[in-house]
Amino acid sequence: MTEHLLEIKIVQAGRVTGQYHAVDIDTLRLEKIVYPGENLPFDVGILPTALTPFDEPFAVLVVGSISHPIRTEIESQLIGALQRDGGIPILLAVPQADEGAPHCLDQLRAEQRAQIETILSRTYPGKWHWLTVNDVEPELRTATLRFHQKQDRSNRQGLDPAWKPLHVGRPSASFAEAERYTAAEYTFYELPYRFQHYLAEHLAPDERVLYAARRPAMISESRRSWLRREHLQEGVLILTDQRLVQLAELVPPDSSNVRYGFRASIGVLERLEKVSLTTLGNHLLLRTEWQAAGGNASIQWESAGHTRMSLEEIVGLLNRFRAGAYECSLRRAMLPAPPEKLPLLTDSGSSNPDELALINEQFSAALIASLSAGEKAYAWAFLPKWLQTQKVPQALVVTDRHMFLLPDRSFDVALAQVATLEFTSSILESSLAINYIEHGVQQRKVISFHYPAQDSFRTCFETARRCMAVLPLIHGTASPV
Repeated sequence: MTEHLLEIKIVQAGRVTGQYHAVDIDTLRLEKIVYPGENLPFDVGILPTALTPFDEPFAVLVVGSISHPIRTEIESQLIGALQRDGGIPILLAVPQADEGAPHCLDQLRAEQRAQIETILSRTYPGKWHWLTVNDVEPELRTATLRFHQKQDRSNRQGLDPAWKPLHVGRPSASFAEAERYTAAEYTFYELPYRFQHYLAEHLAPDERVLYAARRPAMISESRRSWLRREHLQEGVLILTDQRLVQLAELVPPDSSNVRYGFRASIGVLERLEKVSLTTLGNHLLLRTEWQAAGGNASIQWESAGHTRMSLEEIVGLLNRFRAGAYECSLRRAMLPAPPEKLPLLTDSGSSNPDELALINEQFSAALIASLSAGEKAYAWAFLPKWLQTQKVPQALVVTDRHMFLLPDRSFDVALAQVATLEFTSSILESSLAINYIEHGVQQRKVISFHYPAQDSFRTCFETARRCMAVLPLIHGTASPV
């Protein structure tokens, strides 16, 4: 039988593993024993050099005699795959170095097959089918071609975005990290693919990921409703060189792998005032405070106790950005380039070009009348009258100084007063939340929008957080721009 060898990277250990560090060139020291949240008869890995139609690495179940620590790279032999109702196959492989492992599908015991099917069906209900190497080989060949085509496109277009390491799974550590990625940055590739997909879409091209930590779905220790403690969905905590992102799912993907979206809470690092990590029962609570003119606002991230090491890493990194932590700290934030002309406002509920032309004419005139001397409009987004309770069309505007609603500026807040932002965009609900300080009290404004308008509101969200990083705060007020 022809051997099909694959380079797999482990992203989840199924059984107990050891964590070691090198004492010297000849000695490894055991740091701790790592126990998985659930014992599995396999490790979970990815095949980075083969992409699904969703541009995600293929998932691989690695069976064998032992479990392997996260980030282990393994030369493995493909022995088959499992597929559910015509979906994307999950590959099955064994380490090439494991002589005791089954090296073909026929050698996999019946009880092993049943156990694997039970675990997959519990996570993704449906009928799972076993595929041979010959069955899965055509799709794997197409997936490999898709990977190389994407690499060619990237090479033609220039370098990948700064937040994304150029060589998946191959960190090149050195004492001069200015040009190379640290091992911590590769935590991005340990996230579930749906979270990677979100970040690939929404992080800025000039943004650099410093650390990524995953939180499992769990029952909260801090949030309680009248009858019971609240349920926290799975989420990730992402630290970049520009912001801290707290990202949580609205609901888990369903059996057809529909992704219902996320809610992201962010603070820009130039506004970070305090950070603390405390124990809350069996959980941990990361609390961050963010400066605004007139006071501070805080956001909290609750996670399971076993994520302590990851959260402590993030706290250590955050403290380097804390306001006043280093007198000579370099602030690289700058205003985005103002657009030569704002894009036309659009309404997905209207197909009348004359109506849209009139809307743009009216709001353009209202915008010009609303701007102060020297103030520049950077982004705007339309809220049609059919979406508003008052049945009046509005537009959210972001300038280099303010966020406000046209035409009557019923909501108007200086960006220097804004502490944190939240963005939710999904088929379930979509909104932009602005947490700001007014008269020393934290206020919250939630602007709901329809899902098709997410691009224009995301532009407002991204523009606002970039401007927030630039505006200095002096004695509780914004300095002149």
